[in-house]
Amino acid sequence: MPRDLPARLWPAALIGTLPLAWAAVQAGFGLPAASPPRDLALLVLASVTEEIVFRGGLQRALLHWRRRDGQTLPAGAANLLTSAVFAAAHVWNHPPLAALGVLPVSLLLGWVYERSGERLQPPIALHLYFNLVLYGFSFYAAGAAHAAA
Repeated sequence: MPRDLPARLWPAALIGTLPLAWAAVQAGFGLPAASPPRDLALLVLASVTEEIVFRGGLQRALLHWRRRDGQTLPAGAANLLTSAVFAAAHVWNHPPLAALGVLPVSLLLGWVYERSGERLQPPIALHLYFNLVLYGFSFYAAGAAHAAA
């Protein structure tokens, strides 16, 4: 039975993303901003694909996996394991510190997935929003740095 997401989650997530994304860009962990149409298409593809694989695949499997004693993993454990794998998967194209910074975002996405009754649309929307804000700040910072040079 799906549980409703608290109405206060969305404004908090939408507003809270702004300083997190800005801090990531200022720390040097922004996204390359070379070709906006191509970059944005890849961000959409990555956001949707990652949520299908990690939330719809791994987290769902962990939530429904039964141990030998017939018990399932607690929701928080499934989210934590999925988020650890999600962060580790980001090491291949991000510095380790930036990949570690993905962990809290992934925990939020996993929590949203569980609270929405295992529906993929809410975490996909939030993931896409975070990536778009991060890209926007990266694009802005690259333009500001170029103008200052």
